[in-house]
Amino acid sequence: MSMIAWLLALAGFSCLALAMAEHHHWLTGRDPSPRARRLLRQAGALLLAGSWLSACAAWGIAMGSIAWCAVLTFAAAPLVLARTYLNPKRRRAVTRG
Repeated sequence: MSMIAWLLALAGFSCLALAMAEHHHWLTGRDPSPRARRLLRQAGALLLAGSWLSACAAWGIAMGSIAWCAVLTFAAAPLVLARTYLNPKRRRAVTRG
């Protein structure tokens, strides 16, 4: 497996996840702005396209496209596990009085 293809896919999926309000709020404690959501979606799509190009460069277009499906699976797995089992520190507003 091409490590570059995997890293690009991991970064692409991370951007696409952060473009979603629920995942962005889970990680940062706030909702993304519409501009940030658009930029994250575009960056995620470009990174996934770069991942496919990297896989095709490493294995050829036929095998690279097939291997890219496996790369996507292995790139999404840590993100799914992190979202499922990790709980970031919740930011809570302190109320006084």
